[in-house]
Amino acid sequence: MTTPFLPLAAEQRERTSVSRLLLRRLRPVDRRFFPLFDAHAALAADALRALTSLLRDVRDPEGRVREIEALEKRADTVMDEVRGALRRSLFPPFGRVQVYALANHLDDVLDVCEDAAQSLHLYHVTRVTPEAVRLAELAVDSALKLQSAIGQLAQLQQPRTILALCAEVDELESQADHLMRAAMSRLFREEPDAHQLVKLKAVYEVLESLTDKCKEVAKDVEAIVLRHA
Repeated sequence: MTTPFLPLAAEQRERTSVSRLLLRRLRPVDRRFFPLFDAHAALAADALRALTSLLRDVRDPEGRVREIEALEKRADTVMDEVRGALRRSLFPPFGRVQVYALANHLDDVLDVCEDAAQSLHLYHVTRVTPEAVRLAELAVDSALKLQSAIGQLAQLQQPRTILALCAEVDELESQADHLMRAAMSRLFREEPDAHQLVKLKAVYEVLESLTDKCKEVAKDVEAIVLRHA
């Protein structure tokens, strides 16, 4: 078979792609979602910073557990607002599934953060390791990069910058994986108290999952950028 029609087919596909892009840009956009995204991302970063402070002093003299619980409840309110806006909106800024996934995965970060804080008290953890603190710090770094990336979704003027931030979140998740394996190895080699070992193992696992949740948010942001930028 000859291929004289392939250039024409490619040209038609390009025209269709350009037409769809123009339609998306001319379509009215419900911009009330962007402050909700920003608020949700900020709450996640605040909660993770509070968790890091708690891990540095598990006696909790500053009431960090209550602070994290309050931040998680505020995030639930934001999630409810996103759901309500999706029900009412004719023109959400991105696909409805994408909007819901982004908000839901941000909420997951806060849920896991609250689980980590409550676990420290429920398990009566009286001391933690530097590795546990470092896992929380990696989650904070991830949340701050996500906050920056999500803050740029309203304009999408620098898609490469957003994608680079998402890639950095992915790298932080890899660092957390490596740290987790090293911490577990050290724990089982050096911790003589079986009760403390079980407690710290559980704490490590929930802390490591925080960067996993941040990575899921980064994937949502990346998907939005690749489709809409």
